[in-house]
Amino acid sequence: MLGASNLSRAFPIAISMSQHVFDAPMAFYIAKGHGRSYGQEASCFGKKNSGIFSCGIWRALEHEKSVPITALVTDIGNDLAYEVPVETVLQWVEGCLDRLLALDARVVMSDLPVPVLRTVGALRYRCFRAILFPQCRLNWEEMLHRAERLSLGVHELAEQREIPVFAVPNEWYGLDPIHPPMRHQPQIWAGLLGLATDSMPDVSSHRCALAKRWYLRRLRPESWSTFGFSRSAVQPTGQLKDGSTISLY
Repeated sequence: MLGASNLSRAFPIAISMSQHVFDAPMAFYIAKGHGRSYGQEASCFGKKNSGIFSCGIWRALEHEKSVPITALVTDIGNDLAYEVPVETVLQWVEGCLDRLLALDARVVMSDLPVPVLRTVGALRYRCFRAILFPQCRLNWEEMLHRAERLSLGVHELAEQREIPVFAVPNEWYGLDPIHPPMRHQPQIWAGLLGLATDSMPDVSSHRCALAKRWYLRRLRPESWSTFGFSRSAVQPTGQLKDGSTISLY
């Protein structure tokens, strides 16, 4: 799983839903983090992570060549707030896709919420920009233009590589135009995994126990820094009751 804040927020649900769908012990390899960039080092609320394209997940996946791999590529868009050109973002995403396809992975991508972004307006955009990406100076019209171009590029990459793209329904968003409420996360991850398995999982009885959520939230990635202090953790960083292992990057 590759992603940023949405993956970080729904991390326990994504893990639990995957176990529900595949019903077998798995090795989870996950690159996530609030404000995570696909290609450059980025910091959010004092925590800094490397770009997904250059993190340790790719080295680790080299040991999984002989097993089936399902890959979910999500949260494509943060780099626009870092004022990275659309073409550069697409190059980073394309590099990740090609690495996954070289491992014969079944890949699913998530789209940008462009229809929702079109309804934001300049004032609400400035408020969210000040909170989430205060360093960004792009106005709403330019950001929307870049988001539309990036979404188009994502669909072109997906079409070229025959990769399905999942779009979160507009009505699942609330005031926040980029983070759907947590009550919709089970359906979102069921939709992503459904495209990967060609069968929509039933989420009506899905539950992720509080103890499991707490355990998963405490797991630490291979490397990161907080307010300039470098940290590290040995991977896999966690193991679940069914034998599944979790490695974070």
